[in-house]
Amino acid sequence: MRSAARIPIKLLSITLMLPLVACDKAVRWQEEVPLNTGETIWVNRTVNYSIQGGAGNPLDMAYRPNWPEIIDFTWNGKVYRYEGDARVMVLAISPLKTPVLVARAADGRWDAKHGFKCVTPFYVQLTPDSTGRHWTWPPSIEPWLYNLPANLMLERKQPEEMATRYTAAQRSDEDRPGAVQSPSKQRIDPTHTGDHCGNRS
Repeated sequence: MRSAARIPIKLLSITLMLPLVACDKAVRWQEEVPLNTGETIWVNRTVNYSIQGGAGNPLDMAYRPNWPEIIDFTWNGKVYRYEGDARVMVLAISPLKTPVLVARAADGRWDAKHGFKCVTPFYVQLTPDSTGRHWTWPPSIEPWLYNLPANLMLERKQPEEMATRYTAAQRSDEDRPGAVQSPSKQRIDPTHTGDHCGNRS
């Protein structure tokens, strides 16, 4: 027989959580991005947060970022917009004068969600169509991207802790703790392999 005291406590917990679930927050900021061409541009980022439980503890309710995210920028007089679930770390200009975005393929299990096969280096290269809004990817990244440094922020703090504008130096400071632990986040490492690729064909 269930304790009668447990039911009111459970109902109280659910009642207290209901207002939080509806309180999504959109966080926007600008980043100064030095490009591989020697230019510097400002990029707009938008991340939506919602109240979610922790990965190891569903009752650890807090604001956490949702995916997809939005990246908006203008280059060479054209507006580009990426809205997707890749955790983008590099914005670069290709030899064909096209902006591309690069993310580690395994981050957020992007590879599994999109059927991306294991390759080395294990990154995904996103390329826009003529509208600048639809992005596709080749089976592997192109060699000209090798060793380019990260120039887009990966770190996500609580909404109230996010600034509205980050210089390139500030972005580097924000990402430093994670980058120190994962060198493949500091630059596009030609030797980077996916953690799960040894068990996949």
